[in-house]
Amino acid sequence: MVTDNSEQAQTDLSQDWRSLWSLDPEIFFLNHGSFGACPTAVLDKQSWLRSHMEREPVRFFALELEELLDQARQELATFVGADSADLVFVANATTGINTVLRARTSSFIPGDELLTTDHEYNASRNALNFAAQLSGATVVVAEVPFLLALPNRRSRLYWLKFLLGLGWSC
Repeated sequence: MVTDNSEQAQTDLSQDWRSLWSLDPEIFFLNHGSFGACPTAVLDKQSWLRSHMEREPVRFFALELEELLDQARQELATFVGADSADLVFVANATTGINTVLRARTSSFIPGDELLTTDHEYNASRNALNFAAQLSGATVVVAEVPFLLALPNRRSRLYWLKFLLGLGWSC
């Protein structure tokens, strides 16, 4: 007999992930994009960095900051499978999208397609439209189902695992 454990798996997954934030456990916080809460480990590291910086600001900015950024860039590179020399930190997603598009717009030609999803937010979509207008490229919008709108928990679990890079199986 085959049993469907997807409901329990989704509950276990959400409980594991929820414990990483200090969010009110009574709410389902879905807006990590524009006003995202940080995981508690990130908040702890930020507190340590602020405290360390405030102890001796000149030493921190003149002698330590670049090495700390290099270390963080290397950890990120390892995590995403990239070369750390190919990564930069930006203030936010809007700055990142604009930086990349402004640097690449001259290489786009009519007929090129700039792919985004229907979950894109306006600032990035405006940047894509601007780049397309300058270059003659076309913005193509892929429809991606909103997880909560999917018909059942199993469908939501499939998409969640896919989006997290865990494959399609349940």
